[in-house]
Amino acid sequence: MTDPLYDLLEQHVPVEGRQDEASVLDGSKYLTRLLTLRLSDLTSTESESLQQSAQSNTISIQALSSRSHRITTASFDHLSTVSDSLESVTLSINHIRNAVPQLDEAAVRFASAYSRLKGSNPALVARKQSMLLSRQADKLQDILELPSLLSTAIASASSTSSGGANYSQALDLFAHIKRLEILYPESGLVKDAVTEAKVSMKEMTRNLLASLRTQNIRLAAAIRTIGWLRRVVAETSGQNESIDKMQVSLNFTTPTTVKQEEEDQFGAIFLCARLCTFLYMTEALAPFRDLADQETAKRLSQAESGSSDLSRRPSPLGYSVQGQQTERYLKKYIEILREQSFATISMFRNIFPTPESKEDDDVLQLPTALASFPLHLVETFMETLRTYLPNISDPASRESLLMQVLYAANSLGRLGADFSMFIAFLPEISTVASRPVPPEGEESGEEHKEPEWAQVMQKHRIQAARLEALAAGQAHVMPVETAVN
Repeated sequence: MTDPLYDLLEQHVPVEGRQDEASVLDGSKYLTRLLTLRLSDLTSTESESLQQSAQSNTISIQALSSRSHRITTASFDHLSTVSDSLESVTLSINHIRNAVPQLDEAAVRFASAYSRLKGSNPALVARKQSMLLSRQADKLQDILELPSLLSTAIASASSTSSGGANYSQALDLFAHIKRLEILYPESGLVKDAVTEAKVSMKEMTRNLLASLRTQNIRLAAAIRTIGWLRRVVAETSGQNESIDKMQVSLNFTTPTTVKQEEEDQFGAIFLCARLCTFLYMTEALAPFRDLADQETAKRLSQAESGSSDLSRRPSPLGYSVQGQQTERYLKKYIEILREQSFATISMFRNIFPTPESKEDDDVLQLPTALASFPLHLVETFMETLRTYLPNISDPASRESLLMQVLYAANSLGRLGADFSMFIAFLPEISTVASRPVPPEGEESGEEHKEPEWAQVMQKHRIQAARLEALAAGQAHVMPVETAVN
């Protein structure tokens, strides 16, 4: 019904007063509203409502004008200049379009003219280098940071417990730096990075050797450390050094032999590190050794004054006063020898197994370091025994000490380094009776006294036989004669 009403009223609206479609829609909505009103409302309140709405719209327009009149004015001014700006932009674009071919021709002429100079112009060379440097700035920054990253990884590996991953990362970084050296052998920047990286690798080598000198090192840690040392040597030794090693070798030396020699070198490094640990631990016994040296000096002074017999005479307190500090020192020394030697040799055999195809008839090949390591330890220990054992005059203490020596010898005997017979060559304890042994078939008035080392070894064998019998589950202990046999 709204449309017929609108059509009816439209006839009375002047032509100049007709609006666009938006006004038509607003008029239709207003007519729809009028149809909802009553006739009394149309005659009474509708006119007031229209006046109120008109006044409200007027106030809103005035407030908007007061707030936005400056923006509106400026927008109008800019809008008036848009057409002029567009014309100037169009002219500039056309000018650039016409100038580009000329610029391209000039650039081609410049490149063709100066490309034949081949570095004769220092300014052009410097400009090329500057442009190349600006393009490769990020890569150069990464190369400059490689040595610092390497040193940081090594420092963090030595200060934290999770050093394995850091050492592996450090080796990977050094391998990357070596590859850069192969790719860019003439680059001074790469050479400086390699020099700094080698200094860091030396620090890493020192850290690895220090870890090998740890007192209570485990087999797994030792294997990892030797593996890292192998990688360090492989990375730090260049290709030329490997070629020189092959040329210096004998003509009949096979690559397998050369590899075995390198393994022997790592084994020698491991044994030297463990020997340093052993010497450091024995050096920690310096207070006990000083007390033992005092007893040695006292014994020598008494021997020079001719009162040694009086000092060795039994006292009411027994023999515990003479050589007590020496006994404590030697027992601790023997305990360190037994633990460290057994652990070192067993770890060495696990880390560096003997090759199955090793030729035994090679007379020119030097023995491994393991062959001389136990001998050196035993010789050092026997020299200590020769120096301090005469201070102990109590037979029970001497016997207990020698029994401990035999237990240490048997412990190494399981690894093929038994030195129990070495105690027979100690002149201080090889005390044989002055009377000769009578011939067979003749009776002697006095019983022959066996050397002290023989008695100790006999008792040790008896105790060892008893322990073996108990370990085997036997209910009885075998006789002494059977055990000795």
